[in-house]
Amino acid sequence: MIAASSDPVETDIVLVGAGHAHVQVLRSFGMKPVAGLRLTLITDRLLAPYSGMLPGCIAGDYSADAIHIDVARLARATGTRLIHAAASGFERAKRQVLFADRAPVAYDLLSINVGITPDLSSIAGADRYGVPVKPIARILERLAAVESRIQQLDRPARLCVIGGGAAGIELALALLERSRRSAIAAPHITLIAGSGLAPGLNARMQRLARAALTRAGIFLVMHDRAVAIAQDNVLCQSGQRLATDAVFVSTNARLPQWLMDTDLPKAENGGIAIRQTLQLPDDDRVFAVGDCATMLADPRPRAGVFAVRQGPHLAANLRAVAAGRALAPYHPQHDYLSILRTGPGRAIAGRGRFLAVEGAWVWYLKDRIDRAFMAKFLVADADPAHESLAMRCGGCAAKVGPDPLQAALSRLPPGLANADIAVGLDAPDDAAIIRWGKEAPLVATVDQFRSFVGDAHLFGRIAANHALNDVFAMGGTPHHALALATLPHGKAEKVAEELYQLLSGVRMTLDQSDCPLVGGHSSEGEALALGLSLAGRLHGRALTKRGCKLGDRLILSKALGSGITFAADMRASARAATVDAMLQEMLLSNRAAAQILIAHGARAMTDVSGFGLIGHLGEMLNAAQGATISLDALPLVIGVEALALKGFASSLLPENRRLIRHVANPSTISAAWLAILFDPQTAGGLLAAVPPDKADKALQALQAAGYAMASDIGSISAGSGILVQ
Repeated sequence: MIAASSDPVETDIVLVGAGHAHVQVLRSFGMKPVAGLRLTLITDRLLAPYSGMLPGCIAGDYSADAIHIDVARLARATGTRLIHAAASGFERAKRQVLFADRAPVAYDLLSINVGITPDLSSIAGADRYGVPVKPIARILERLAAVESRIQQLDRPARLCVIGGGAAGIELALALLERSRRSAIAAPHITLIAGSGLAPGLNARMQRLARAALTRAGIFLVMHDRAVAIAQDNVLCQSGQRLATDAVFVSTNARLPQWLMDTDLPKAENGGIAIRQTLQLPDDDRVFAVGDCATMLADPRPRAGVFAVRQGPHLAANLRAVAAGRALAPYHPQHDYLSILRTGPGRAIAGRGRFLAVEGAWVWYLKDRIDRAFMAKFLVADADPAHESLAMRCGGCAAKVGPDPLQAALSRLPPGLANADIAVGLDAPDDAAIIRWGKEAPLVATVDQFRSFVGDAHLFGRIAANHALNDVFAMGGTPHHALALATLPHGKAEKVAEELYQLLSGVRMTLDQSDCPLVGGHSSEGEALALGLSLAGRLHGRALTKRGCKLGDRLILSKALGSGITFAADMRASARAATVDAMLQEMLLSNRAAAQILIAHGARAMTDVSGFGLIGHLGEMLNAAQGATISLDALPLVIGVEALALKGFASSLLPENRRLIRHVANPSTISAAWLAILFDPQTAGGLLAAVPPDKADKALQALQAAGYAMASDIGSISAGSGILVQ
């Protein structure tokens, strides 16, 4: 697997959904890239579950991590552009993927692999009281909620599984085993097989499956459909009513509603209609695979085996279309191996009309097959110390270090005298303040850095958030913005699309802060970069970095760790949960935080950005002031400390660590925590000195306003230096 190519983009292949076929496409193009071809994955979930291991996970054979592919890491490792968003439709005439909450994304070739969702329409109350097995990504969350509820019962729980197919059989057996491996009393489980038991399997497999259910003590309701689910019971078509505490639904499935609402051609079973080349009948530019698609010439049952086998074929045909070559038809198997987990260390397998076997060796075979498939998508952690990984970070970590910056500024001659400049380079702050006659003073700032994510829209949102921080930190209200965009060279239409994505993200953030984008400039460069010049108004008092008083509490509005997170991410070594949590922090505007801190008497404030927490806290202290901060109080998103302990750090860290002169006790702090304390932040939090009698209420107000990671990290003390405890 490789990093993204630097060749100009000629063709955009956009994959919607992180299904079993698409992850194989990512791996294929990562191992054998095509110059000028860019792969983009659009998905609303960064962890893609493997359905073949779900029963084992429910039973306790595998951890949740073991059955999920980390899509964020896989995308980074294969050089795939990742867009973490939910698609809402397509504009095929314009070749665009549509979204409810962001700009559309253009494609040259499109592939859809989004899976299916339960069709609950035939069972009254199922949408309210049922627990659908699909989408698989949510079943574990739902199961945890069910367990929390039934643990309160003073008797064994009564569970019901609706659906006698292979998935329903495996689920019923796995639920029983799960209870045996936990402190929960063994439940009474009923399996309702309205269409018979495992109708898609051969007769011998059906008999083996029924025997396994009987041995487990699972009660079978055969050829009697569930018609209604209530809070405590299931009503069958025969009139039989079964008392229940939880009902799991594993019956018919359909396309997600947003796909049903599109103009994509549909087959009789409701799936997206495709030809044997995996393309739509009426559109050579669009492919569909997996459970969401139905091959018109040779419809097959919805089973994960087909999506797995379609993956390599889809990759080959996408390459062929991009190169102008003929496509090969896909011929699905008619006889395929089915393996059902039936208990701890046991499984049954069958193929065709007659073959069926059972035993421990079958489970061993299934386990090996499943683990081998998942191993293809594991991305090993990089070695942070390896010379080949000496990459330069983007975001605020791409700024010039504090010492070179100060060295350059100190050599400049004194600036022109101007009585209108209230705050300028003579006493640098987050932004300049310029007197404007009788009008409210002007707050002026500028920011610029290179992108650190592949999604230009997302980068635009974060960069605008970061630039706005300087205005908010001064107590100002943004008035207008100008943009400076640097775009990698390429075909005119690709450059235009990238610029559109970038500016749409910028506009989204600026519009939310009532700050119009009034103009700008664009140029070519080696990498995507953005600068923003912001002007604001100061309608109240200016809140500068200085002004702290003894005893003031230090409140930080957002989490630390963005530099470390994306230093690891660029090496495909940051977990999806860490990347996602960090991005959510970076997308959180400090507008409300500034208003809250000012309302609670903040005496000094700055935003934590390129020089890290220590660098910016040091700027808040005068010669007679010190500070005490608590490591335990520092807000970190999940996984940041672990990455720091492994040695991941921003490329700006060595420069920032020269500011260690601000720390009173550097020898007592571990290397990992020094990396966190000096970590450059992009779109970081506001750091404010708040009177001690108002700090608790300020913190409560921040958390109530959505700043869940806001924290009181320490206080202003006498003496000098920052004591880290």
